[in-house]
Amino acid sequence: MDTAVSKYDKLYKYIYIAAIAVYAGFLAFLFYNQLQPLHTGTSLYESDTAAHVSFAVYDGYYHSLAAFIYLFFIKVFGLVVGTVLITATLTAVTALAIPLTARLIREVLKRSGYTIPEWSVLVISFFANIHTAFYVSAVNKQHYIGYQCANMWHNSTYLFMRFFAILTVIAFIKLYEDYEEGPQPGEWIVFPLLLTVTTGFKASFLTVFAPVMAFLLIRDLLYGEKFKRVFSIGMTVVLPIGVMILQSIVMAGDGGSNGYAFRPFYALKMRGDHPKVSLILSVAFLLVVFFIHLTDFFRDKFYLWTLAMWAVGFLEVFLFVETGARALDSNFMWGYSIALFFAFLISMVKLCRDIFDKGAGLVKRILCFVAAAVMLWHVISGVWYFALLLTGVTYFV
Repeated sequence: MDTAVSKYDKLYKYIYIAAIAVYAGFLAFLFYNQLQPLHTGTSLYESDTAAHVSFAVYDGYYHSLAAFIYLFFIKVFGLVVGTVLITATLTAVTALAIPLTARLIREVLKRSGYTIPEWSVLVISFFANIHTAFYVSAVNKQHYIGYQCANMWHNSTYLFMRFFAILTVIAFIKLYEDYEEGPQPGEWIVFPLLLTVTTGFKASFLTVFAPVMAFLLIRDLLYGEKFKRVFSIGMTVVLPIGVMILQSIVMAGDGGSNGYAFRPFYALKMRGDHPKVSLILSVAFLLVVFFIHLTDFFRDKFYLWTLAMWAVGFLEVFLFVETGARALDSNFMWGYSIALFFAFLISMVKLCRDIFDKGAGLVKRILCFVAAAVMLWHVISGVWYFALLLTGVTYFV
């Protein structure tokens, strides 16, 4: 029996590796073509990535660590080879985010007291990196703009941030789980370093993660945790916050013309045909899983943490907008998107556990079937959108 299971596990891993390799090939094709406007000025494969590279190389605008990567590749190797190297780098961080996500799932399971089949870990890690909003053309004709999505393929700084955010969460789980006995020196160094790097690529993860982390630490302090230990963890955000402030200064524009304003729902209704309905469809899967666990969602700390991140991200994008030259950029969406990524991921793990729970009643099993169907359409919507991008259309499609 063990031999049979082992053989199946190997088969699943081979299929998994092959699927990632094929996906990486499509990613390389897409990213390379998205960078072609730097050579030809064409509007095909329109993306933010070519603009980000142009800002760094030609305009001297360094708002992200990605800018220094682009500048190095282009200045040292030239435009042609540099484009290939940028393509390879973006392909690597996007494709490798999948096995990294699987690593995060295993870290969560190790500390959750339950297990799910290894093949489901692999499937979830893949699905988590390709799903988008629950697409309904009658609600919103565009697949991405007007919805809120955890995954996209047109913004390079988000792709970098997502990769390092996954690493950061893995490091935080290890640090937080160990700090009652006193944080290990290595963990104390690795976590803030990763959080700083993640923030350096895009500060949006810090804006949704730091408030939840602060809540956890304050709660621990109120429950009797030693101040010194709580303080040591809290100090890990000092450097990342400094980086975020520096980025905000760079992005403030000439004379500090860009700023923020309090305008509830304004950012969400800026784009989209029916913003209220599209908002619900963006989180359709989350809502079904939450309904299943309406009475016990607070018992699973990882599920609760990601729901809290989603809530913080939602409040930020719901309440605030940018002003000045960046008024139409909707940059608060990036924090909401990365919060969606983690909320969807843990919700999928939660659903998988429910499906394999032999003690579940008939009603719960029916609801699980509904949740699985909804999740499948989220994934199909993501594959559909990705396939459209490969044809050369704009990400506004």
